[in-house]
Amino acid sequence: MLKLITNNKVRAYDPLVADAYLLRVATISNKYRVVAATNIYSAQDILLIPQGTVISADVAAAVYSHRLRKPLEDCLHFEHLLDSVQLEEHFIAIMQQDDLLIAVNEHQDIASILKNHIKSYDSFPLLKQKITVMALNMPELFLRTIYCSWFALVIAKEMHFSEECCTDIFLAALAHDIGMLHLNAFVLEKKEELTADDWRHIQEHVLIGALLLKQMPNISEDVIEAVYEHHERCDGTGYPEGKVESELNYTGKIVALADSIIAIYHNRFKRQHLTWRDVIPVIQMNAQAYFYRHDEILTIMWRRSEMPFKNVVQGDGLAEFMEDLLRERARLLSWYEIFRDSLLPLGFTHGDRYLHSLQTAMLHLSTSVKGSGVLNPELCEWLRNVDTTSDKDVYRKIEKAHVQQQEIIFHLQRLNRMMQLYVDSGDCKIAKIERVLKNALEQVKELSH
Repeated sequence: MLKLITNNKVRAYDPLVADAYLLRVATISNKYRVVAATNIYSAQDILLIPQGTVISADVAAAVYSHRLRKPLEDCLHFEHLLDSVQLEEHFIAIMQQDDLLIAVNEHQDIASILKNHIKSYDSFPLLKQKITVMALNMPELFLRTIYCSWFALVIAKEMHFSEECCTDIFLAALAHDIGMLHLNAFVLEKKEELTADDWRHIQEHVLIGALLLKQMPNISEDVIEAVYEHHERCDGTGYPEGKVESELNYTGKIVALADSIIAIYHNRFKRQHLTWRDVIPVIQMNAQAYFYRHDEILTIMWRRSEMPFKNVVQGDGLAEFMEDLLRERARLLSWYEIFRDSLLPLGFTHGDRYLHSLQTAMLHLSTSVKGSGVLNPELCEWLRNVDTTSDKDVYRKIEKAHVQQQEIIFHLQRLNRMMQLYVDSGDCKIAKIERVLKNALEQVKELSH
């Protein structure tokens, strides 16, 4: 049984326990007919689902959480699976709806490049099963997976990887989130703030994905590693193991970069009507987290696209926007100072690797804050007295400050979660340090009231 090491806690995923994946299969079975390919027995040799039984919601509910004799995936027959031809149609349809992908394709003919690598998908029936369920039951995750695969492949081509390596990178990007299919839907769809246990549960998807890939004959070890490592960061602040750049393979680093681009755009920028091009300053602010050529590669890709920047903030809404921007700036400045003044004076001789990851994240955040100047008093003063008539690029400058400020908030939230997970783990061996961290978390909580 593979073990996931996260936040100094060892957690285990058991592929023989029927989990949320069975419930997801049941939701698509009425339309696409999924049946038991063989008799499905419990670990105690009790017949749970006879061969040929349609996997309905009632059947799934009766079997949910049971420990099985064989992994569920090996016991199912799908009348329809998304093959490479149909998957390619999804890729092309998404490309044709996105200005950036259209522009990149015109320069690099990524549609033809895709043909050379997508055929490999048909060699892995279990991967086809997972991607089919994702496409039908989790369409938003499927959309992001397609984007991640596009970007990972284009980045690999920009870096002149071999055809074999590009295929591995494509498959890893395609498979990177299949573990999400096994996570509790209640946690994934939760509207309120996630708890520390919720975050631990979500982090398990990297282990589950790697474990599923290990069941696939002839899959490359690089693909398995990449799926397991796609939330690691070169600066050691990622998960599940807090690895650093020298410990990570290139396949994982490229998938991690592509996945980050998608997350930044879809989670934050899309609803603000910002463009893919606006992602570049954010990635540059986090230079320590990604491999050394990341910003160069992205800048080249985006420049070739010739996509214009779009002004979102202008006209009558400017005064209210500026008021909100300055108010939020004051809050995040206090938040930043609480964490900085709590973590950095602790010193770096304590020998605690996870605490060191927290401090490294804080040091890199400090570097981003200083480098961007987003919290400088001069910028604050300029924002308070901005004159829209004196500078034709003033709206763009305001939006840049806003984007950078949102990125600082994102990393403070991430650091907040990391600290909370560490405190809750009970693994802090020094009582004084534990008190300092708890006090910092309490102060930050008071800021939001």
